[in-house]
Amino acid sequence: MPLHHPSYQNPDVLWRTIKSSTVFNPRTSGELKAEVLDRSSFVAQEMTFASSHKKIIVTAEYDDFGSKAYRAISLTLDINIQSGIYLFKKGEPGPILGMSYIEYVEVDGREMYHLNQASVGTLHLSVMESCYSARLFTFEGLDHKGEALEMCGDFIICPPHASF
Repeated sequence: MPLHHPSYQNPDVLWRTIKSSTVFNPRTSGELKAEVLDRSSFVAQEMTFASSHKKIIVTAEYDDFGSKAYRAISLTLDINIQSGIYLFKKGEPGPILGMSYIEYVEVDGREMYHLNQASVGTLHLSVMESCYSARLFTFEGLDHKGEALEMCGDFIICPPHASF
């Protein structure tokens, strides 16, 4: 008995899916700008939005990973966060789970990426139709030399599913 699958003996069905260039490629749209103490201003070239059952991660990147110019800002938020003004203190529970900044540095003659985590921060957040925006966010921590690392900025990000 012959197979009755739609693609059986119909190469057009098989080749269309293999050769076709129509690929679903959802895009996150957004922007983030920040002033960073004793460093050049940060203007994101790429924004990423990721979520799970517990958290949302907003990441802004400047340049490509692997380059000396690469920098990234990441905000980890509780999945249930709503519009409001929030204070962050590392290690304390709240809707802001983490704030970090990655930069390329030299330590003892070795070049590397260094993860700087905020000890305190603020977030003035607006959530509307799955888009997240901050009129202001602040970040305070210590850099790889133990010196103050401070930044303030704003962002807006709309994940791909927000446009559906």
